[in-house]
Amino acid sequence: MRTLGRIAYRWYLIAIIAVVAIVAVLTLFRPATTAIHTAGFAAQVLPSPVKFQPWITTEPERREITFRRDDGTEGQADVYVIPDGKRRAGVLIFLGANAAGSDDPDVINLGQALARTGFAAMFYWSPTMGERAQIDAGEIGNLVAALEHLREEEYVDPTRIGIAGFSVGASFALVAAADPRVADDIAFVNAFGGYYDTADLVVQIAAGRAMEHGGERVWEVDRLTRLVYNNMLIDSIDDPAHRETARAIAAGGEPDPNRRAPRSTEAAFALLAGVDYIGHARWRYAQLTEEFRAEVDSIAPSHRVGQWSGNTAMRVMHDVGDPLIPVEESRRLVDALREQRPDVEVYYTETDIFRHVRPDADRDLKSLLRGAFQLFRHMFHIVAIARQPAG
Repeated sequence: MRTLGRIAYRWYLIAIIAVVAIVAVLTLFRPATTAIHTAGFAAQVLPSPVKFQPWITTEPERREITFRRDDGTEGQADVYVIPDGKRRAGVLIFLGANAAGSDDPDVINLGQALARTGFAAMFYWSPTMGERAQIDAGEIGNLVAALEHLREEEYVDPTRIGIAGFSVGASFALVAAADPRVADDIAFVNAFGGYYDTADLVVQIAAGRAMEHGGERVWEVDRLTRLVYNNMLIDSIDDPAHRETARAIAAGGEPDPNRRAPRSTEAAFALLAGVDYIGHARWRYAQLTEEFRAEVDSIAPSHRVGQWSGNTAMRVMHDVGDPLIPVEESRRLVDALREQRPDVEVYYTETDIFRHVRPDADRDLKSLLRGAFQLFRHMFHIVAIARQPAG
């Protein structure tokens, strides 16, 4: 018994020494702390059997807040933050069109994971885009207003502000980050599954073909992408009767051959019905109203490449099999950044473990492990911002 007691005592001492050594390493070497928190984040948001974030962090708090939007109305948002009175990095999240709601389990999990990582994570809920699957260019200004509000919160360090978006929300986040009211204050943008050029995306949907290496490939457009696209074109038509015709065409019907419509409306009808190749779609797109095309350009990251701050780190991510927005859109964005903005830090990740922007629980273990490592590398720099001391 004495021998067993001595052995147990030795292991007890070894355990204490190991714990002290780990604490010392984490205290002296911030990258080690960042690596642990990044790994915890990846394990938390992916379908991992071990989720250790709750073991090493305090329980976050979810706060429902309001703020004054750019259009003067009241905006709704949720903030996930650890209620310890400390100032921490802030990140604004925008989920895009027909987005998951505030009580969606994946949304709650993401908010909590970001908070445990060290962020004050603010989710902005759009009444037009999120609830009605409509593209609303006015939400760009509202995102800027949300960033300004987040920057002023007492629990946020205004020197460490970022914005992240998913799907269409990724592209809106990129455009908002170029706004001169906030551009110089944004430490990072994380764009997951977004598009590069809105007009190009419209013609690709119309043709059912994605642009690839200077050519095009067949693209089976997802139902949700088609819904948002249809709403966008239908909303561009002023005449109520023609709008009803457009809805019928979008549902698979045919336009009334006896009804006369303006050229721009006929073009919208043709794009809703679908065309056979991208060149034909471009020809029809050019016939849409100038006002509509200007609004399309206003939400295109391709028109903002020269306006992002050189101090903003760009993180771009896309799933290679994404059926909603082709992966080539993110590739074009990254190529443009690398060619036109050598002063901007760019990091690009392609993975195959998501269904558009949600983790795919049906992936095999090898794919999940590879994807987890990709996500770890992608997020490391962003988590490092959260782990910095308050400015």
